[in-house]
Amino acid sequence: LVDGEIEGTPVTCEEENDDDLVDTSQRPVRKGLSVEKSRALMKLKTQYQIKDVTDDSEEDFDITSLYNEKTEEQKASIAEAIRASVVFQNITDAQRELIYKVMEPMEVKAGQWIIKQGTVGDRFYIVDEGSFEVRILAENEKDEAGDGGNRVHSYEGSRKNNSHPSFGELALMYSAPRAASIIAQTDGHLWALHRYAYKKITEEKLGARKDSEKILKKIDVFKSFTEEELSDLSAYLYETKYGKGDTIIKEGKVGDSVFIVLPGGSCESVRTGEDGTLAKSTLEINDFFGEEILKGGIESKYLSTVTAKSKSTFLTLQKSDVKRVMGSKQSKMA
Repeated sequence: LVDGEIEGTPVTCEEENDDDLVDTSQRPVRKGLSVEKSRALMKLKTQYQIKDVTDDSEEDFDITSLYNEKTEEQKASIAEAIRASVVFQNITDAQRELIYKVMEPMEVKAGQWIIKQGTVGDRFYIVDEGSFEVRILAENEKDEAGDGGNRVHSYEGSRKNNSHPSFGELALMYSAPRAASIIAQTDGHLWALHRYAYKKITEEKLGARKDSEKILKKIDVFKSFTEEELSDLSAYLYETKYGKGDTIIKEGKVGDSVFIVLPGGSCESVRTGEDGTLAKSTLEINDFFGEEILKGGIESKYLSTVTAKSKSTFLTLQKSDVKRVMGSKQSKMA
């Protein structure tokens, strides 16, 4: 891995410590470049460098903005790439599915800089397709040529050969300067996992999860679920935040999520009756709403409008994840 080897974890050919790839006693001599070429390389680096770090704070980070469904083939590629990584070894099946969902697809062009040595990044990358070289500058060496330093390694990704190396793993755990630069040598495709998304998925609190299972049990659709099935379902819950006055769901709109109000949250629910009158109610801690969309098909609509009366946080469950758990439940019964 570019960030370095995790203590106690053997380094494989696909997860190498780039510092170990450099023999400082036999470092190749870099030839001088003309001023014109140096400037051209610097311009290319600035133009094509991928933004490796987000401007959002962890508190404001919206994990749902990353959601995108993957094919079974894509999931298999990602699964193979993370199989030997220590940071993914203890995740549940539900967490694994969420990780698949938040993996960002990134199309890259030859010459693009994926990460830059010395900068702090917040993403872990899997090479789906393409060739990427690792370049390292010696300590205190300036990148006068604008090429990232000496080439010490390359990552080759291929769907045909089922080869999907990865780099940047330590960025999932903490902010630290990148140990090397990674530059695309060909057009290609990456999967990227953001640290905030990884933390939101894996740092579940057992007590809060058990409480959420009790609340889910109150929803009609889940009343027949066993404790194990409720546990599986609760693993898909994630936090969302809304500000005062924000509309969370709107009556008549096709819905995709169910919400549980967390401590400190307060909402107003307004529902239109058959006679046109408005029924209003206040939703607070452990109240839930939006569950009506679970009873119909893909076009199921919300029956009320819910607005945040104050800054509020919710546990949110997507309809697609409910279908996944229910599909597993039906398979066990078959």
